[in-house]
Amino acid sequence: MLKILRHQLSQYSPPENQHTRQRASVLIPIFEKESRLHFLLTRRSSKLRSHSGQVSFPGGKRDESDQHDLDTALREAHEEIGLLPDSVAILGKIDQILSRNFLLVSPYVGMIPSNFVPQPNEFEIESVFHVPLDFFMKEGHHFLQEYQTKRPYFVHHFYYKDYDIWGLTAQLILRFLEIGLNYIPPYPVHHPKNPTWMEQSQLFRDEHIPKILEGWQSI
Repeated sequence: MLKILRHQLSQYSPPENQHTRQRASVLIPIFEKESRLHFLLTRRSSKLRSHSGQVSFPGGKRDESDQHDLDTALREAHEEIGLLPDSVAILGKIDQILSRNFLLVSPYVGMIPSNFVPQPNEFEIESVFHVPLDFFMKEGHHFLQEYQTKRPYFVHHFYYKDYDIWGLTAQLILRFLEIGLNYIPPYPVHHPKNPTWMEQSQLFRDEHIPKILEGWQSI
């Protein structure tokens, strides 16, 4: 599986939206344990004002000191869980995704040491856990919600122990599995009445925000 993943990610070059200033990045950390690949995930502190208690990959908003989107991902992973940038082997990048608060998020995939011991920042991170990649490709772990608005959409959930892995994080996992392992799930990933989230992220411009907010208020 790792050999296939390395090859697929090295061959994939996603498009880049360079037209928005509000940017963020996440690191998708994977490691090998007992011959299985795992994702490393975090649950954000319930005390945070934004996305409190949600499951996410390490990451955050771009800082003025960051020279590149990758710098943001590595810096945030270090600040949140104590992962040293030099210990991460970047395997590739997957498609940018637009967050609910209009941040264009660049996701990087990184191989981390199997013996890494997280040191979570207690002000930001409630817990750190890992999930085997193949968990997300097995039946019975996925739940799909459909929201009927002016632009209907799906929300994906994966339930692992007492964790609900949903929203943007679930979307990135599904895209990762599609690109890295050619996995196509037996359920629809994108709503047929809308462009895919990959397409929407590339079409987005900062000046669209007022119109989007106006549309939300009219729902």
